[in-house]
Amino acid sequence: MNRTYLFDADGDDHEVTLSAEQVRGLREDQLLWVDLSRGDAGETQQLAALLDLPPRLLERQLNDSPHPQVVSDGGAFRVDVQSVRVDEGGRLTGMGVSVFVAPNVLVTVHQDGIDFLKEFAAQQRSNGKVGRLSSGLFLAALLGWHLTSYLREVERLEERVDRLDEAILRSAPERDFLEDLAAQRRHMGELRRLLTSHRGVYATLSRPDFKALADGETAAAFDALEQRFERAVMSVEGLRDVILGSFDLYMSSLGRRTNDIVRLLTVVTVLTGVGSLIAGLFGMNFELTFEKSGWRGFALVVGALLLLFVAVLWAARRRRWV
Repeated sequence: MNRTYLFDADGDDHEVTLSAEQVRGLREDQLLWVDLSRGDAGETQQLAALLDLPPRLLERQLNDSPHPQVVSDGGAFRVDVQSVRVDEGGRLTGMGVSVFVAPNVLVTVHQDGIDFLKEFAAQQRSNGKVGRLSSGLFLAALLGWHLTSYLREVERLEERVDRLDEAILRSAPERDFLEDLAAQRRHMGELRRLLTSHRGVYATLSRPDFKALADGETAAAFDALEQRFERAVMSVEGLRDVILGSFDLYMSSLGRRTNDIVRLLTVVTVLTGVGSLIAGLFGMNFELTFEKSGWRGFALVVGALLLLFVAVLWAARRRRWV
């Protein structure tokens, strides 16, 4: 779906039909945002010609998932970013979003289903002050939402790891959590690779030679974006420690269960050892008077052994060995 929004400094923001007359009548205190679903090359080229975008900005743009980069040509430039999403196999992958920026004009080209763009559009349509922004500041706002989408994914991963920690503490001894931990570690790695692939984008926007093309307010916004990007990377890196902590918790749980088994085996060994010792004593080649007591004596010895076993088990339970 293709939509065009006209933002006015006076707050008269509304959706318009894109036309040559609309572009020619664009004032300095207005901002035109064209949101284009990625289609064929002809449609994108027609739009570029209508908005007078340099042809160089169209190079390699038609790729469904372009590598994050910044391409500039004179007073216009293009920013390619990756929106994070979960595919059908449960893996984190990227969906390409290309943003064309020219004076008073911003164009987004992407596949359908980019959540952060939908939220951004809904927010800006109800703002009423967007027309006061330059196209560079509008780009900075959009990229801020782009980084927020990654931070939300960090929060979702943290919630899943927290639930996994609770399950480890409450689970039955036979449950195996190693595969779950490996899945969370894989998601963290996928998220980190997607996010860090944008390092060149945010570094380029904050370069002195690139900021020379923007006004002071826009340059400051680009600097703030780079700082926020680095904080987002640190948040993702922090997930590594969180997952390692969960692994340590799981290993501690396994160690505790192993200790329980060892204590149980120790008690069983003591019981069988004592029984064997007593049986061995009575099997010695010495005849004692009470050895001739027949079945009565046998029952007495067996009863004494059972009482001894019960006493040992009671003591073990009291000390929580079994």
